[in-house]
Amino acid sequence: MLGKFSFKAYRRTFPSPHQTSGYVWKEREGYIVRMDQGGGRFGYGEVAPIPIFGTETLLSARAFLEAFIQDPSIELPINLPCCCFGVSSSKHSYSAQRRDYPIAGLLPAGHKALELAIEKVASGYRTLKWKVGVLDLVDEQAILHDLFKKTPHTVVFRLDPNASWSEQELVQWINFLQPYRHRIDFIEQPLAVNKELIMADLVHQSGLAIALDESLNGSEAARWLCEWKGPLVIKAPLMGNVDSLVERLRPRAKQLVLSSVFETGVGLLNTLELADALPEMNRAIGFDTSIFLDKLNISIFKPLLKISDRRNISPDYIWKQLPDLS
Repeated sequence: MLGKFSFKAYRRTFPSPHQTSGYVWKEREGYIVRMDQGGGRFGYGEVAPIPIFGTETLLSARAFLEAFIQDPSIELPINLPCCCFGVSSSKHSYSAQRRDYPIAGLLPAGHKALELAIEKVASGYRTLKWKVGVLDLVDEQAILHDLFKKTPHTVVFRLDPNASWSEQELVQWINFLQPYRHRIDFIEQPLAVNKELIMADLVHQSGLAIALDESLNGSEAARWLCEWKGPLVIKAPLMGNVDSLVERLRPRAKQLVLSSVFETGVGLLNTLELADALPEMNRAIGFDTSIFLDKLNISIFKPLLKISDRRNISPDYIWKQLPDLS
């Protein structure tokens, strides 16, 4: 029988602002939740809202968590997906066999990508993700050309404009990338939500893979999770109850690409445990995000996340680093 439920808040400052095409991250905030599972055991989960991705706000998440403390029998509301993920994770008992996961190296936007790409390839990374849509198209294409020249042909790239391109820009990029098709793993959500059919048509015409990301948190997420033929970028902490999520993802396992939402080690473990239940999922995961200078996660900084690395993540230790709520 489950016992006492509690939660604590965290606020983490990025060492330097993290820039994407449409947003500059300076801080990451959320909650760690803990459920007494009896027998001296505690289950942990993370509630890490990102409202620009269509989730609840921090304030609405906190209001629900405070209500849940008073009555843990209340139903987890589907309109609070991050609360659903965190609370259900704290209740869950995982039994799937653990395994190692290859990691896609994350490159910063702009010219800094080139130097870091060389370092990551030397460290053993074979998949690199680059944030684009920040500089002018011509400048970014010149940088990518250099990235292709200065990295081995066995290294593939994921380009992520965070749904910021116009249709014209996407066509220009597709034309530019045709000679380098073997170096492109996929383009991640180049167009805005509700332009999925246009992206699907361009996939058919070009032969380049396009992955969905933001569309999987939009109003038609269920449709595209079922119908999209290409890669599916999964930000599990934003997608609701972990038990039902596993069942929703299982038929699409070979298409899945797990991605970080700059969570703590608790959310990382929650997501890896979900992945363990999907043994057919084999794409490099987007977890090269250990950039915070605090004690709330581990620094991976290597191309393979091994089972043994998880032993260095202690949810109980992370819990103890956080102050009690005032």
